[in-house]
Amino acid sequence: MKILYCFILIFLPTSLFSQVGINTTTPLDTLHVNGTVRIVNTNSSIATKLMGANDNGTINEVIVGQNLALTTGTLNAFGSASYGIISLSVTDGPVNEEFNDYDLGVNGVNQDKTVFRLTGRTNSYRFTGIEGGTDGRHIVLLNIPAVNFRLENESTSSLAQNRIITLSGGFESTSGQGSAELVYDGALQRWFLINLRN
Repeated sequence: MKILYCFILIFLPTSLFSQVGINTTTPLDTLHVNGTVRIVNTNSSIATKLMGANDNGTINEVIVGQNLALTTGTLNAFGSASYGIISLSVTDGPVNEEFNDYDLGVNGVNQDKTVFRLTGRTNSYRFTGIEGGTDGRHIVLLNIPAVNFRLENESTSSLAQNRIITLSGGFESTSGQGSAELVYDGALQRWFLINLRN
């Protein structure tokens, strides 16, 4: 009986906390391989995860998203390249009403939207800045009402990081319905108007 207790005391903790090292005498993880690794999987099911190594060489699993497929070792992207669209009602008010640091939710609730259908105005209005820009963010503003919509150039009415550069030196506006396409430059911290259509 004493031999059985000795056996349990020696081998049970070792088996619970043991580490295996291949080409190393000091393993740092449960399995530590110093060299190349090959994993053979005979399972024929569709792969749903990838493996990747972090800066320390530790292998971690990476989940394959909805628009990606891993087939016979090749990662393929598929799906739609269409833009997300949302209609937003801009508060109606006086002629040429100014909207400063306007929150479209581009970095929040509407981060998956590119086209913003601006509705609800019966009088002309203007934006001096748009809140929440991130580097490379692309948006299209569709002015749906038959009223003028204006974008102010470098207006100090909005915070610096929310301002718009029209590239003309002055304001740009639609004559009634129209669209404005903007891209955010993270280095300059400004929205750039790259296209305007009536």
